[in-house]
Amino acid sequence: MSDNIDRSDWDPKKCWAASKRQSGKQCGNYPIRGAKTCLRHGSGSKKARAAAARNLEQEKLTRVARRLGTPHTDLDPAQALLDLVASKAGEVEWLRHQVELLETDCDLWWGETKVVGKDNPEFGEQYERTAEARQHVVYTLLHKAQDQLARYAAETLKAGVDERRYSPLTVPVQLPVPGRSGLCVPQRSGYPRVSTTATGSRPSHLRAARPRLPTVGATCLR
Repeated sequence: MSDNIDRSDWDPKKCWAASKRQSGKQCGNYPIRGAKTCLRHGSGSKKARAAAARNLEQEKLTRVARRLGTPHTDLDPAQALLDLVASKAGEVEWLRHQVELLETDCDLWWGETKVVGKDNPEFGEQYERTAEARQHVVYTLLHKAQDQLARYAAETLKAGVDERRYSPLTVPVQLPVPGRSGLCVPQRSGYPRVSTTATGSRPSHLRAARPRLPTVGATCLR
C-alpha cells in the first residue's frame, strides 16, 4: 500500500484496504484466501485470484518444509523440499553401501556390545568382551533413513509439488549392462551420480537400488 494511512491498529485478519465510506478506517470485510484485500478492493479480478492461489500454495509448502525441519526463509519452499528428498536419497545409498561392506551376514545380527579393559599383573592389560544378538547400528540407521525418505517424498508430493519439478535435481546416470553390448539411454534419478568399478559394472549395492522418486527408467537398445 502506497498511501499514508496509519495501519498499526488494524485487524490483520480483515481486508488491508481503507474503507470507502469512512476515511482512514479499515475495511470491515474479510480478504479472500491467499490475499490481503477483499473482493471490493481489487481481489476479485482474475489476476488477483491467480496470485492468491499461488500464495496459498507457497504457504502450504512452507508449512511442510517447516514440519520437516527444512530451511525455508531464504529459499523457495518447493526447492527446499526437493533438495531434502535428494539429500536423504543419497544418505540411503551410502548406508546401503556400508551394509554391503560388512564381512558376513552374521555381523548384522551378532556382535560385541561391551568391552571392559582389565589390568592383569601377570599378563598385562586384558579385555573382557561381551557378544550378544543385536542389530548392527548401520543396518538400523539404513532402515530409519529409508523410512524418512519415504515420508519426505510422500510429504513433498502431498504438498502439491508437481512431479515434473523433480527434474532440476536429477543428473544423467549411465546404466551399463555387464556382459552385454548395447547402448543404454541415460536414466534420470534423484540419486547421486553412479560410479562404476574397475570392471565397468556397477557395485552390487547400486544394482539393487531402486529410486523412490518418480523416474524415467533406462531403456537398453541392442
